[in-house]
Amino acid sequence: MKRIEKIKKFPQKSLLKQQGMSLVSWILLIGVLGFCILFAVRVIPMYSENLYVVKALKSLTESGVKINELSDSEIKKKLMNFYLINNVTSKGPENIVIDRKSKSLLVTIDYENRTNFFSNIDVVVSFQNHLDGDQPNLCCKPAAGSRAAK
Repeated sequence: MKRIEKIKKFPQKSLLKQQGMSLVSWILLIGVLGFCILFAVRVIPMYSENLYVVKALKSLTESGVKINELSDSEIKKKLMNFYLINNVTSKGPENIVIDRKSKSLLVTIDYENRTNFFSNIDVVVSFQNHLDGDQPNLCCKPAAGSRAAK
């Protein structure tokens, strides 16, 4: 008899505790998801364009010609053609710096990309892309001990 009474009381207590999410919880969840989606929509295009900048630098090493043998204007022309074909519109193409010291060559494309997040709040992302003529296989981030990191 006591066992039957316990079984009858158990479902009633568990049903009272299983009410689901409240309206406030749903609003908070939708707000957080909306924030994350808006952030992704604003930031992912900046990183995808930087991938094209990196691919452009890597394309200099894949052409078969040594980078050190190319003139500054040839390097800039190849990079600009790559940007034109792939529709790169960020500030990266404008910031091509070619530094020649002795026999070494350093191609640097450092830039910041800024986009409006909402209202007067901006998201700023900084990119550093370096190609060392002596170590083209280490493209495209500055090495710790290289001239580019200094």
